[in-house]
Amino acid sequence: MLPFALKVVWFCLSFTGTIGCWVVLTIFARAIGSYWGPMLYSVFATILQGIFCLGMVYDMNPFQMPKTFCVAQTFIIYYAAWSLTGVCAAFTFATTGSVLWPSTMISTAASTLAWNNKYYIPIVMFPLTCLAVSVPVLLKLDAIQPTNDLHCDASNPIWGRFLGYAGLSMLLTIPCFFLSAAAALRVLRMHLGNQRPTAVFQNTSIRSHSHSRFRSGSGGRVPTHECTSPLSSPNHDSTVKSYLDPEVEAEVDERRYAHKKGLPRLITDDDVLAHTDDAYELNGTCSHVLPSPVFASPSSSQKVPQKWDLITTTREPDDDPDSPQRQTTSIPLPTGTMATYRPSKPNLAPAIWRLILFQVAFFTIQCLAALSTIVDVAQHRETPTPFGTQHVALILVGWGPSVVFGHLPAVRRQLMFWRRSPP
Repeated sequence: MLPFALKVVWFCLSFTGTIGCWVVLTIFARAIGSYWGPMLYSVFATILQGIFCLGMVYDMNPFQMPKTFCVAQTFIIYYAAWSLTGVCAAFTFATTGSVLWPSTMISTAASTLAWNNKYYIPIVMFPLTCLAVSVPVLLKLDAIQPTNDLHCDASNPIWGRFLGYAGLSMLLTIPCFFLSAAAALRVLRMHLGNQRPTAVFQNTSIRSHSHSRFRSGSGGRVPTHECTSPLSSPNHDSTVKSYLDPEVEAEVDERRYAHKKGLPRLITDDDVLAHTDDAYELNGTCSHVLPSPVFASPSSSQKVPQKWDLITTTREPDDDPDSPQRQTTSIPLPTGTMATYRPSKPNLAPAIWRLILFQVAFFTIQCLAALSTIVDVAQHRETPTPFGTQHVALILVGWGPSVVFGHLPAVRRQLMFWRRSPP
């Protein structure tokens, strides 16, 4: 018999993995703006881990379990495994579709991972079909017999497990693996080709950044991140980078000489210059940026802005060379421009990449679940292996989301709540 200490360890790993799965996937769902996939995975993972942990009532000894409980535990484990496969398959169709056929997808979080009625096929119809096939066959063969194991399972004959998690799940898992592999190769090729896969998943936001060179007290230059293009004028040096519309940028070039003197001084805290948001952290862009203007539809009680304030750093010849000034240049907006600006959408590229990795990892879990059964059948064993790879796969189902999605900045920041600064 398997040692009771091993059963306790597996019970604790299963229970804590379920809790971690709910916590991480809830945060992840909030980050991507889509709840159906993470929540359904959490529900079916809870069913799978719950019926397994319930066996502790009988010390996880199948010989002590009633026949009715043993049969119910077997088919509930099978159904939960098929449903998890269906959820992962539905997410595979959504994510790989947005990567392999981006022209068919709308570039928003709500549409890329939105629910589609076609997902009823893998999530609902596939598990029920598998259940309709396996239940009459296994009951007729009386294949569910107690063995030296952590839970009840089909054991006589051993190939009866192919009608459960070890076989029927592969009907969806194998095609989804090839789709995920193709999507992963495409994303990797785009990354190596220095392209922008994030353009598929987020709207282009208009940002204006400015960076300055300051002299230190000793006369040396303080090193700065130069990711700008210089604009020179007869009386002052300025370094400005702009993502403006070409017409607006031309208007800036015409008007910037009219604001040479007498403009208000703006001092920006160094902490603001050092601030980056998650999107820039994920995409590896310049780390020192000024806060970008946020455009939204104005309310009825607010006045529609008619200009931008472009911040530049200037140094007049008559001034102290060690005293830089910040000047603000007003840039009138063309008529009707405000209607075209929207708040930037959530950056789904890292989330999509993590989902693809999770889909490949889930295929590995499915292979682990079937490996021991394949070996036992190939060796013509009369009884299944007491502790097999399917028990490792059971734990990975609960802990997998925490391992894969827990490293996303949006998820990690919420998990490490003690490190968050107070508002």
